[in-house]
Amino acid sequence: MNNITRSIFRAIHEGRWLSIEYKNQQTQQTKYWVAIRGLNPRTRTLNVDGLHLGKLSVQALDHISIDRIQTAEVVDGSWCPVNQTLIDDIRDNPGRYAALFDNAANLRVLDYLAACNRLDATPYQSNYSLIHQIDADCFADYKEDTLELTDDQFRELVGRFQRRVEDRRQNAARPSLPTLGLNLISIDTRQGLYVLAYRPLRLDVKKRALRAEPEPVICREFTVNGSKLSIHQFLDADDYTLLDEFTKHAETIKDRITRSNPRVRVDDLPYLVAISRDCPVDLEHEYRGILAMFEDPSGETATAPLRAFFGEMTAKPRRRKSYPLALLNNKVNLDQLLAINNAMRYPLAYVQGPPGTGKTNTIVNTLTTAFFNERTVLFSATTTIPLTALWKSCRPSPTTARPCRSRSCALATTRKPPRPCAPSTSCLSSAKKSPCRSVCWTKTTRTARPAPNS
Repeated sequence: MNNITRSIFRAIHEGRWLSIEYKNQQTQQTKYWVAIRGLNPRTRTLNVDGLHLGKLSVQALDHISIDRIQTAEVVDGSWCPVNQTLIDDIRDNPGRYAALFDNAANLRVLDYLAACNRLDATPYQSNYSLIHQIDADCFADYKEDTLELTDDQFRELVGRFQRRVEDRRQNAARPSLPTLGLNLISIDTRQGLYVLAYRPLRLDVKKRALRAEPEPVICREFTVNGSKLSIHQFLDADDYTLLDEFTKHAETIKDRITRSNPRVRVDDLPYLVAISRDCPVDLEHEYRGILAMFEDPSGETATAPLRAFFGEMTAKPRRRKSYPLALLNNKVNLDQLLAINNAMRYPLAYVQGPPGTGKTNTIVNTLTTAFFNERTVLFSATTTIPLTALWKSCRPSPTTARPCRSRSCALATTRKPPRPCAPSTSCLSSAKKSPCRSVCWTKTTRTARPAPNS
């Protein structure tokens, strides 16, 4: 897997054009936009529709060698038909495409996270003029899903998109980039215009037109002149569920907003809007860096968690049967139980989750399970904060009848070498005889506290 094959994967699944630099048999390098129609994994070739960036003409190109593609970038904001048959074949026959997409499941997860990251940023209306001579009057008689562009408009739009692609090829993080959209419902507030719903517009290269996507984008929050507004300010709580089926309830939503806010004006004219989002982290830029680590010939750049997540450290489990689980508490969901089981069975387990999802509780129960299965555990962290949190979680509850004791120590980066721990054989023996269901650890007099700055 590299940046080129990942871009091909994205273009196939998202229905977008690719901007490529291609070296032909005469070693001449040419820049094209291509829309993938077919893929032959055995010969590593593509069947595409190609747009020559100089002539702006589209022609069918067959047997494009993937190995001759020097660079490839997805053209965001473009549109081409999705080959659902090819997508289903990639999903149903992963082995056939393993040489190109060695971990397709991870690619889908990464693309999903990148899309969520973009949509999580609060949108705002920008004064970005995407192309000249396109304004509200162009959509006055809007009836279809496409708006044809003139030759000058098409050339200008392709040039803007290509300059954005060049920026990404130089490994630059993406700046705030507006998305052209067709207004569905907007609220004219005192601060400015709140665009509640719009249909994103994408460039149909073959038809030289702007195509509106069928599914609308709902902005439950919107920044207007630096102030973040929420739809909760304009819509009653009982009406929030109407947004889940916006297309069906668009007229009802408009009437409810007008009834609850008689001083604001609700506009549903299909005029052009430019919506921007400022993402604090450009995940696509980060993914490019990660894939560049894997392309390093030394093979030492990618860290162990990255190699594990991308499937390069998948190994057979230590044993067929699962270890019996010993839980410190009952605050464990199914995902945490699966993480504990994988941590016990496999040489390496990678658990990731946002704050509040129970990572500390998963670690505590993994340590407890390992302890009762006579396994040795080393818990390490870059700071003392997780060590303290773990220790507090392991302390006995006041309602516990028979806490069991174990020995532990903290290893710190101090000049004095740490004293090794005493064996816990006697503790384990007594714990196995304990009738209590929950496992609790108490602090002994020999326990060394976590040292500062460890």
